[in-house]
Amino acid sequence: MRTETDKAQLYDRQLRLWQKDGQAALERARVVVLGSSTLASESLKNLVLPGIGEFIVVDDALVSEADVRTNFFVRASDVGESRAQSIVRNLCEMNPDVHGQAVVKAPADFADLSNVSLVIACAQPDKTVRALGERCWSANIPMITASNAGFIAEIRSAVREHT
Repeated sequence: MRTETDKAQLYDRQLRLWQKDGQAALERARVVVLGSSTLASESLKNLVLPGIGEFIVVDDALVSEADVRTNFFVRASDVGESRAQSIVRNLCEMNPDVHGQAVVKAPADFADLSNVSLVIACAQPDKTVRALGERCWSANIPMITASNAGFIAEIRSAVREHT
């Protein structure tokens, strides 16, 4: 566990931007990511480096040779293993303050949204996104959906109005 002084040095840029309260909110955040694609991995990297509290990756895909060529967070030795477990392991190496968990199941079958701050659905089928969107909306949990094809991407958010 890092001391406050260590954290101040490590997270200096973020602290200047959103102060201690913002950093504390980030460290309390619990994010669920459905899918373990390169898009999911890169999105999570941008939350792990500044010190998100916890993330959960839900996917039942296995690491393929193609993944090794396109995803920095899987290794050749991971081929045939759970892609969710591989990216969680490799992302957690980037910041030991962050807790990661892999849930090896189809994203459409994931139901536990308790204590979740944000849901990110990466490259999920419309049917899965619609069902998840309804559950997140009812539970007042912000949701982001993202998909890409090469250099073209689409990002959508669903957040209730708040003041």
